[in-house]
Amino acid sequence: MLKAVIMDFDGVIIDTEVVWYRIFADWFRKNKSYELSVQEFLSCVGSNSDDLFDALEKKNIVIDRHQFAEDTTSSFVEQSDILPPKEGVVDFIEAVKSRGLKLALATSATRLKPVKHLTRLGLIDRFDELVTAEDVKRIKPYPDLFLTAAEKLNVKPDQVLVIEDSRNGLIAGVNAKMRTLIVPNDVTRYSELQDFYYRADSLTEVDVDKLLAEF
Repeated sequence: MLKAVIMDFDGVIIDTEVVWYRIFADWFRKNKSYELSVQEFLSCVGSNSDDLFDALEKKNIVIDRHQFAEDTTSSFVEQSDILPPKEGVVDFIEAVKSRGLKLALATSATRLKPVKHLTRLGLIDRFDELVTAEDVKRIKPYPDLFLTAAEKLNVKPDQVLVIEDSRNGLIAGVNAKMRTLIVPNDVTRYSELQDFYYRADSLTEVDVDKLLAEF
């Protein structure tokens, strides 16, 4: 029986990952004369940039991580501050809450970013729990974020539907033994995605009543 929904933030609620890829690609082009592919960038989607930087350094592309952050953070903040919720997000959240389901956010980001944007979008009060990188020892693809969220909601893994967009998030959901609905964006659609419960191009396609009936 479905009792709770746990949503990712980046790429699910707002389309930050497309913004980040554009910023990453521009920075590497200008500073390293290197064309960063989407496939390379996908290694850090749903997780953090260390995996990407570690892989590139094995190719002798050395990144000053502090400088990278200095060069890119303000641009990301400026561009992401105007992002609307993704198509279908608000209606999906309202459908979840109106049917008495619990709702949590589970993100590999630190707390400041999702709180800021959920407040800006008027969605913060719809979430019963927010679980971020600061609440766990391991982020996605490990299952800790989802398991912690389920514990806070007082539900079992088999009573949860996870909403994700990335391969790392999907792996985390599967490892948590939770059914995972994958909604890829313009970046993550290039990922190898498998073992999902259901796949949709947009949350507008997701019927909460049908989920309740079939779960």
